Amino acid sequence: MIPTRAALGTAAAVLVLSGCGVAAAVTARTTTVADVKPAKTVEISATPLRSLPRPAAVPVVKVTPPAPTPPKPTAVASSDVVSVLTAGATQYLEILSPSGRVVAKTTINPLLGWMVNAGPGGAYWSTSGAEYELTTSGAVRRLGSVPSDANGVVIGPDGTSYAYSTYDQSSTGNLNRIVVVHPGGSTTTIADRFDNSSRPQADAPESWEYYLIRWTSAGIAFARVPDGGCGCGSFDMQMQSAYSATINPVTEVVTPLTASNSCPLSAVGPATETACFSGTSTTIGLVITSGGVVRHNFAMSGANVGGDAVFSPAGTELAYVTIPASEDSCGATWNATLRVMNLATGAAVTRTLGEFSPAAWGADGLLYGTVDSMDKAGDALSQLVAVNPATLAVTSLGPATIGEQFVGIM
Repeated sequence: MIPTRAALGTAAAVLVLSGCGVAAAVTARTTTVADVKPAKTVEISATPLRSLPRPAAVPVVKVTPPAPTPPKPTAVASSDVVSVLTAGATQYLEILSPSGRVVAKTTINPLLGWMVNAGPGGAYWSTSGAEYELTTSGAVRRLGSVPSDANGVVIGPDGTSYAYSTYDQSSTGNLNRIVVVHPGGSTTTIADRFDNSSRPQADAPESWEYYLIRWTSAGIAFARVPDGGCGCGSFDMQMQSAYSATINPVTEVVTPLTASNSCPLSAVGPATETACFSGTSTTIGLVITSGGVVRHNFAMSGANVGGDAVFSPAGTELAYVTIPASEDSCGATWNATLRVMNLATGAAVTRTLGEFSPAAWGADGLLYGTVDSMDKAGDALSQLVAVNPATLAVTSLGPATIGEQFVGIM
């Protein structure tokens, strides 16, 4: 039985996009719009990035995990969680408390789900050529411009800077860029690279575009993914992220993370640790790297497919799910097993949670994600939940809703 939303006692806030007919827990505050007026924009032309060689192969040692010892979460500062509900003709973006109370809410039409983010200042989205922020006070601010052809945005650690990627096609190839915007300051192109499919390079697919993952103090993590984006398989964008790296937004130095089709990036940790699941049609190993060096190579059975990995805030634990190989197909119903592993010992706790997808591990010690299901009419439902990573107890943050989309933690 899933506890009610009132059972979640720790403070965290959830960002939700809600649609017409979805009742908010409280009356939303009236939002006001304020421009963050930039000073004169400085355009800095970046030199093309050099082709990066594949990282040198590093011998790995397989580790046999000992008997499971459940980890204990540490009570630390609370998080604000951002989720999105996309049901109905009118779309709403909401920040919720861990009890399900609406902290702030605003409409965002039209909705571009891949252009919605959570960050230190609140919830963020792109529309009509601009980047906006919804704060916990209910205020809406226009941060700056985003071109209509941008295919992804990430928010900087300061809560107002942001980066976007663009992908421009031509008869001779594709021009891929990453641009950083500091409202009130500069707009800088930090990555400007031409892709010619007739001249493939070692650190990218034949024809590719940037996929922005996250922006932390360690830099902007991204992947070079095949153009055309996602397909229909399990853990889809992760399966596309074979060639990943970070870029320092100041020095523009690029540091490779992964470069293997057989072990594409699944998660980036707080200190740019990486997790990838090795194998082709099934998963035979979980590989953890740090600083370009393989730290752990945990053997897996090969009967399942692994994905949706999330590092703990300290980078010492990893949550992920596995599904039977027979369910790894387009449109299949998942019967996912959540696994939380201590990376030092290999010990793990597990629980079968249906179609659960972990998305973020909060500073409050809880693991956030969604459980998907279908109603009697065949409509897809999603329910936002929080999971205790030690006991794997599940707490609902609200009812299952048509089209709910979890965005992230503030």
